[in-house]
This record gives sequence, C-alpha cells and structure tokens, in this order.
Amino acid sequence: MDKKEKIFLVAEKLLAEHGVYGLSMKLLADTAGIAAGTIYRYFENKEALLHELHQHICKQSSLIIFKGWSDVQEPKLKYDRLWSNAFHAVLNNPKRVAVIEMLNFVVPPCQAESAAIEENTFFPLIDFYQQGINEGRFHDWHICALITLSFDTSINLAKKISRRHIEIDEMLLNQVRDASWLSIQKVNSAN
Repeated sequence: MDKKEKIFLVAEKLLAEHGVYGLSMKLLADTAGIAAGTIYRYFENKEALLHELHQHICKQSSLIIFKGWSDVQEPKLKYDRLWSNAFHAVLNNPKRVAVIEMLNFVVPPCQAESAAIEENTFFPLIDFYQQGINEGRFHDWHICALITLSFDTSINLAKKISRRHIEIDEMLLNQVRDASWLSIQKVNSAN
C-alpha cells in the first residue's frame, strides 16, 4: 500500500471514531506512523485532505456498487444488482457511510468540481435512471428524487439493520427491494 492510500485509510478510520473536528493532521500522522511533513507532501491542508478523501471514497464505492453491472442486462436485473450491492456495502462497512455523510457536510474547496467528480463516478447510475425516464418506464421526476425513493432505500435499510434497529430475513429484503423498484415505475394508464 502506498503512503497516500495509507493516509486515506487511516483518515477514514479516524473520522469514523472522532469526527471531522476531532481529526488533526498530527493525530493522523501519529496513527499512520508517518511524519506530519509526509502528509503535507500529498495535501496542502486538512480541507484538501478531506476533499480528496471524499473523491477517493466515492470512487471506491462506485466500484462496489457497480460490481456485476452490465449494460446488456435487463433494467430490473440491473436495479436488483445495484440495490443489493449498495445494501451489502453499507452492511459490511457502516462506518464508511457515517464518514461519507460527514464529508458531505464539509464544504469542499470547490463544490462544482466535487459535484462533477461524483456525477462522473456514478454516471452509470444517473444514466440508468435517465434511460428509464426517456423510455417512459420511470416517472418523469428529477433523478435525485427517483434515486431517493428507490436506490437509497437499500442504504437506509442497511443502516437500520447495522444499528440493530430492525432485523429482516431474505424474503422481506427482496420485498423491500421490489417495492422500491415499483415505486419509480410509471404505470400505463391503459392498464
């Protein structure tokens, strides 16, 4: 593992434990076992570190979410794959979600750049919803609203399970996933 990757790994761990304001460059250097000057070779300051960490986590998350994704799959199969991948990613690493949520509230050095990177990283997801709208399968709503109503259910459900607020079995999990899929479907008035 290279030093920058190690810095990201330790920074994510420390953010989960101490929060944004509890993370200092000195604590990061001490915990990573590297000199503070090394961190400043990679990042100008804490804000720059948090900005790049957010981008890094988004890229890693997209690799997990799109695992097994194929453009030739039927839309429902694509959705099931994405939903399940996101659900299991959160269940397997709930602290990462907490870190992502923290980083989303930290003002990045350049919000436009951050939004562009996130959109590019998750372009297949955005494109999937846009295709559904264009083909008349999905409601013609803002894509963020469609994602919140459907895809985000996997993340929220996994968070509740990991916090031990609920327990569910595979059958209920599939029912929730299928209901979230149905919620975005545009019902043909002729039916």
